[in-house]
Formats: sequence, structure tokens, C-alpha cells
Amino acid sequence: MKKYWAFFFIGLATSSLAQSKDYFQQEVNYEIHVSLDDINHTLSGYETFVYKNNSPDTLHYLWIHIWPNAYKNNKTALAKQLVENGETDFYFAPPKDKGFIDSLNFTENGKPIRWEYHPEHIDICKIHLQKPLLPGESTVISTPFFVKIPLGIFSRLGHIEQQYQITQWYPKPAVYDKNGWHEMPYLNQGEFYSEFGTYDVFITLPENYVVGATGDLVNGEAELARLDSIAEATAKIEAFSTDMSFPPSSKQTKTLHYHQINVHDFAWFADKRYHVLKGEVTTPHTGHKVTTWAMFTNSEPELWKNSIEYLDSSIYYYSLWNGDYPYNHVTAVDGALSAGAGMEYPNITVIGKSQLPFMLETVIMHEVGHNWFYGMLGSNEREHPWMDEGLNSFNENRYIETRHPDANLLGMDRLDKVLKFFDLDYLKHKDQYYLGYLMAARQKTDQPVELPANEYTFLNYGTIVYGKSALIFDYLMAYLGEEKMTALMQKYFQEWHFKHPQPEDFKHVFTTNSDKNIDWFFNDLMRTTKVIDYKIAKYSPKKQLITVKNKGQINAPVQINGIKDGSIVKTVWLDGFDKKQTVDFQGDYDLIKIDATNDIPEINRRNNTVKTKGLLKKTEPFRLQFLGSIENPNKTSLYWMPSAGWNNYDKTFLGLALYNTVFPIKNFNWFIAPNYSFATKMPVGIFAADYRIYSHKSIFHLIKVGVKGKQFSFLNDNVNFAYYSRINPYLHIDFKKYHARSNVQHKLKLSSVYVTNQIKNKQLEQFSNQTYDWYHRVVYTLENNHTLFPFDYSLQLEQHSDFVKASFEYNQYISYSDATGMNIRLFAGKFLQNNSSMPYYNWRMDGSAASIGGYSYDYAYDYYLLGRTENSGLLSQQMIFNQGGFKAPTSSGSSNDWLASLNISSDIHEKLPFQIFADAGMSSTQNFMYDAGISL
Repeated sequence: MKKYWAFFFIGLATSSLAQSKDYFQQEVNYEIHVSLDDINHTLSGYETFVYKNNSPDTLHYLWIHIWPNAYKNNKTALAKQLVENGETDFYFAPPKDKGFIDSLNFTENGKPIRWEYHPEHIDICKIHLQKPLLPGESTVISTPFFVKIPLGIFSRLGHIEQQYQITQWYPKPAVYDKNGWHEMPYLNQGEFYSEFGTYDVFITLPENYVVGATGDLVNGEAELARLDSIAEATAKIEAFSTDMSFPPSSKQTKTLHYHQINVHDFAWFADKRYHVLKGEVTTPHTGHKVTTWAMFTNSEPELWKNSIEYLDSSIYYYSLWNGDYPYNHVTAVDGALSAGAGMEYPNITVIGKSQLPFMLETVIMHEVGHNWFYGMLGSNEREHPWMDEGLNSFNENRYIETRHPDANLLGMDRLDKVLKFFDLDYLKHKDQYYLGYLMAARQKTDQPVELPANEYTFLNYGTIVYGKSALIFDYLMAYLGEEKMTALMQKYFQEWHFKHPQPEDFKHVFTTNSDKNIDWFFNDLMRTTKVIDYKIAKYSPKKQLITVKNKGQINAPVQINGIKDGSIVKTVWLDGFDKKQTVDFQGDYDLIKIDATNDIPEINRRNNTVKTKGLLKKTEPFRLQFLGSIENPNKTSLYWMPSAGWNNYDKTFLGLALYNTVFPIKNFNWFIAPNYSFATKMPVGIFAADYRIYSHKSIFHLIKVGVKGKQFSFLNDNVNFAYYSRINPYLHIDFKKYHARSNVQHKLKLSSVYVTNQIKNKQLEQFSNQTYDWYHRVVYTLENNHTLFPFDYSLQLEQHSDFVKASFEYNQYISYSDATGMNIRLFAGKFLQNNSSMPYYNWRMDGSAASIGGYSYDYAYDYYLLGRTENSGLLSQQMIFNQGGFKAPTSSGSSNDWLASLNISSDIHEKLPFQIFADAGMSSTQNFMYDAGISL
């Protein structure tokens, strides 16, 4: 074993000589003494670090991260990002639940030095060195510090009562590399970049706490014996308790000394309730023995009883594929976590609620895997998140496909009958990545893989950084072969572990050690939103020639598979090409298919198959699917469900809804729900169809052309029966946002509404009155979906043969808390031309849907109403919140000229189901009017 490691490090040194001559890496070695106050939830510490300048530059100052200050107030980058991502707990948290770091007093080599906060971020400071730090020189920086630990529901650092997650907790120098300083504020979405070094950390706390931490215990025989004893007791438990209460803290304290080399962070977790399990795994290449620890509470103990198996398997397979784990232990702890399902730190990971065994295994494995991708391969996660989350998700999928090849979309905790019923049993674990990417790519909301973390939308941080990245590396492995992919990953690890690789370094390893051209991977798949789509254009059974057409935007390699009796019997890989390519594909097959193993992240897999015999060779088997499913490229699906409804005229009606899309949305979508009214013995129902064009490049992100229609009755008494038919063709445009994370969306809608009213005299049994009307509308809308203070406004112009009118509406929401707030609405409407005497065209101060002359104010049938022509009784009280928006029904203020109003409503308390409201308005017929009251 020693001999192997000797050659390993000689090889590492040799390979380092081949690296870029301008590469350097700073070194920071820490000694930290910290005490936990578990009554006041604070840390008191003293830190000394030795900073060695290995750069060719002279340094005059150091940037220091003091990340607990990210939790100090609502002006920090963390607070702002949480709000942008729709999370409001921190914003409305009281000061007692927030956190900070203070009592800083930096010295250099024992002498006080000047320091200052970053001009924008209070969780970064700059310390000015006493004298220039020359290349090759070192300096010693010391400071006391005090941390108020925030409540552990906001991000990574925190406590839940006396359970502690102590992460990103101490003053820490930013990275200085060939690109300069990388000072960065703490963020929830967007991780870290830190200098490697050695840590010696001394933690003092009540002695009955169980602690999991980075590093090895020094002189920790007594503590290790205690952990062994707890582990032996845990292994014997057959039925765990549900008690989650905290025992009193011991009056005696203990100090634990942890030591670790070649890491760039230190985290620790403490809880008096932890059960402990212990295991050991041997790495596949060096035979290095690694101790594995699991620490968990009574929250989900039945899931954790197999956690050692998960830890051991993770260490083994990641070592097998990438390079051996060199440290002495790895630990997983059960903890409160809000920044995802799990979070990684050197040697240790914290896991949140898992619900299911397969989920716990997946999260433990994923977070343990970060010891490679983030830990030993210390890339800049903030600038290049694919280098840790993407590569790690690729390895996660490889692990699942190796350990659990039959895992479906729900993992191993499957509901086989349910999945089969909804035609989802064909989906595998990897498809969770594919479906997320497919949804974003089809709607052109996806972003490139190579982007800084804080530029992704909240959704794309998952679907692209984790999902698409995993897919494209899996695709690359399919193309290169597993053996070659493993060799390349091991080469990358060998050259760059304990260093700071950049994207160009990863690319250099792969392109110089592969005999295939993979520029398409780095230039197109990673850096653009271009899509892959190959299609079987033609098949000649006699000559057994198959023509494949590239309908996508990337000339990427594609595999063609011959399938016989459900098994792949032949595979041919074609290098990427433009337009078309014809392939001689001799053999006896039932099907010929593009990418039968689903390794290529194509935008459309519905054009990938051709049958070698029979009619309709490119048509997939038909399936009539109840309720819905996820698009199955191997079937032609039609979805259905029963349809039923009631209104006061048709009474009960029943029918069938048919539709072609559930998820993901297609370009062409349609829905039809014909129903039969038992009261009128007439067909009623609705239909809709639209065609969507999405674009990344145009100023129009979405152009949707569609039509909607419906037919229902609106009168059915002893004398008359009447029904309406409405057809609404429209053009809807969403303009491109100026950046992906923007809350602002501009929209434009042009539509026409064609309405026919048919009134039949029951005694004469003929239609005595028929009307036909066209309403043409243009609506411009601006929406700002700010989490705390969203607002929108719209301008509408409507034309009819008898009038032209314009209106303006503004809506604002002001948050008081997570669950309460105030709504403010402004409305103004004006007839530009009015030749009509029909009162239902007038502006109205309230939103009443009551009948006026046999017609509702909803003259274009925009809304679904249970009673349209009622002027008494319960159904006459229906309200449509539009125009003047008054809550109390009134006929006052109705105008055939102009009207303006203000509507305000406010929550009283989050536990009360009603609001208070006040409305005020005026019109050409009413100088001023108002109402106020309480509404549900």
C-alpha cells in the first residue's frame, strides 16, 4: 500500500509539471478554538491561520469571508436571493432568529491591522497587511470572533433547538488564483471556492453531545470509545422510539480536537440525541480502509438502519470510477436542512428528511460523492457549478444504474401497479433529469450548462446544473465507452485532486486523451442551448438502407440500434453530421431505432423508430390513456377522462374530455369536452387548441396562436330556452425577458370573440331571436412577479360595431408576512365611441353578474357562471371582480362614458379566513361613492 501511494504521488508530481506554467495555489493552515453556548445558541472562538503566498504576485491585502453575516439582515446577498427565489421565511424572521458574526479584531504576526467591510457585502471584509506579502512568503493572521447561530430553517448554518449545523462559520480567506481574487458573498443558490490547507479545530461543548465533523480526532480515544459504545447499542435496537425531545445538557464540557490535511473547509454537527452506526469500507485501488459513521435521530431511524451500506457503497464506487478516497473516515448526519435534500462538506455530509429508503440512499451517495467533486477537485462552484453538481449527478446516475439497474422513476420504492396504469413504468431513474431538461428546452427557458450559479433561474439550477449536466456526461460515456470514460475521469482526478481545476483543465484532459473529436460536447452541448434531434427519414426494406436526418442544431454523434424480440442486437455509432446520412444496416430486426438506450438528450424522441415490416412503419402503437401520463415516445397516446358539470339552465351535463397533451407541453395542443345536457337535451361543452412557437433568439419568447370555444344555455324557463356559442381566436405573445431571473414579463394579446345567442320560444318551438356579435380586443400586460410586492398592469382596447372602449387596470400586492398582505387595485375605463343603448355594455361600479334585460354584464361570455339571467335568489349574487370592483352589489355609478375606482383589501391575521375591504369610485353619473366591509 505504501509503495502504491509513493508511485501515485510521484505520478502526480510528474503530471503537475505538464500543467500550465502559470498555475499556482495558495495555502491556508488553520488553528481554531471554539466553544458552543447551547443556551444562547452562540459560538465564541479564536482563530489563527497561516497564509502562504504561492502566487507570482505581491499581495497588499486579503479578502476574508465572514459568511455568518449573510444572516444578519434583509440587505445581504443571501436575503435578496432567497426573496428572488420565492422564499420569505428569512425576510419576515424576527431578529432573534437571524444570525451574525462580530467581535473581530484582526492581527498580523501579533500586531493590530486595519480592516474594513466590503462596500456592498457585509459578509466579506478586507484586511490590509502591514507590509507587502511577497511571492513565497507567509504571514500569520489571528482574530477572535463571536457567532450568533441563526435558526436552522433558512440555509446551511443554523440550529433547531439544540441540534446544530455549524457550517460556513469562521473567518476564511477568499481564493486568489491566476484570475485574481474571488471574494464572494454567501448564497443559497451557488456554492463555494476555497483554499486548501490543514485544519486543527478544537471544539468545546457539553460532554453529552455527539459530534460529527471534518477531520480525525486527535487524542480522542475516550470519545471514539463512547461513539463505539453508542454504535453497539444502536445496532441492537429493534424498534426505535419516536421521542424527539432533547435531554438536559451535561454541566461538564469536553474539548474535541480534529485534524485534517488537504481540505478547504471545516464543518461540524452536534446533537445529544444521535444514534450512531459504524462501518468500514476498503477502497478498490489502494486497499485503504475508511471508517464510515452514520449519526441520526428518531426522526427517520428505520430508514437510517441501512445507512452504513449506503456510505460504504458510495465510497467504493466513486473511488472505483474516479480515484480512491484518501481520508480516514466519512460521516453522514441527520439534520435540519433548508438548502436542498443534503449538503456536503469535507469528510461529512448532512441529510434532510428523506421519506423513503431509496431517497436516503440517493442523497447520502450524492453528498458523499461531493468529496470528489468540490472536495478533492476544488473547482469554483460559484462560477462553474457543473464541475461539482453536474459531474456528481452524472456519477449519481451511474451509481443507480450500477447498483439498482431496475430502478424506475420513483426509484426502488416503487408503486408498480400505479406506474403501469398511468403508462409510466418504462421510465427510469435517469428520466427525472431528462424530463426536467425536456420541459425547459421545449419551452426555450433552458440555459447553457456553463454559467455562473447565480445566473440560473431557481428551476434551471436543478434542471440544467444537475439534470442536463448529468445527461450530457452520460451521453459522452455512451459514445466513448464506459472503460474510456472511467480512464478519463481517473486521469482528471490524478492531475487535479487537491487543486483548483478550471473548465479548460477538464476539457484539456478529455480532448488530449481521447481519440475521438468531442468538440461538439464542449462547444455546443455545454456552452449553448442548441438542441439535438435526429429523425429516421426513410427506410428501404429491400436494400436495408436507413436514412437519418439531423433536424437539430448540433452535429453530435448518434447511435442506430437494431432490435429483435425486444433486445438490441446491433449498434452502430455515427459521428455527427449535417442534413442527412444513409446507412447500410443489414440484418434481421423487428425495429430499427435511434438511441434505443435513451442516452442522447434529444428534444424529440417520437421520430426515432421504424418498423421493418407491416404498414404504417413509423406509427407507434395507439394507447387510450385515462386521466394523463408523461409523453411516451414509443406510443401514440390519446388521453381521456369523464366530464361533468352543472348550471341553472342545462342542469346536470355529462360527457367525455379528450386531449393530446399532459406533460411536457407540445407545440400543438388540443382539448375537447363534448357534453350532453339532460335538461335541454342539447350538446354543450368546451374546446381549445393552440400552436406554440418558442424562441431563445427573437424578442418574442413565445408566440401562441389558438382558438377556444364553448356552448352552454343561459335561459330555460316556462316560456323561453336560450343558449350561446362563443368562439375566441387569439394571438398571444410573451416578450423575451431582459435576463432569465427577471421578474418582469411583457405580454401582448390580440383576440376576437364571436358570440351567437339563440333564443327559442317553447310554445312556438322556433328560435325567435338570434344575435351575432364580434368583439375585437388588444391587451398589453406587464407583470412583475416579485415575491413580496408583485404587481401588474394592463391596457385594453375593445371594439364592437356599436362602441370602442379603453381601460386600464393596476394590481399591487404588499406582503405583511409569509401568509398575509394587502391588495390594491386601480381601474379606469373610458368609451372612445358609444352608439349603443344596451346597458350591459356600460361600465359598472360593482362586479355583479346579475341579469340586465335578460343578459349578464358578461356580454362576451368570458366567465363561467352558474346563473346568467337571474335577477333574484342566490345565483343572482354571483360577482365578477372586474371594472369598478365594488364588493357590495350596486347599480349606482354605472356609466356609458367613463368610470374610475380604487379597491383595497387586507388580511387581518393569517389564522382568520376573512379580509377587510374598502372601495371608492366615481363615474360620469356619480361624483363619489364608496363601500367597506368584511369578505371571505
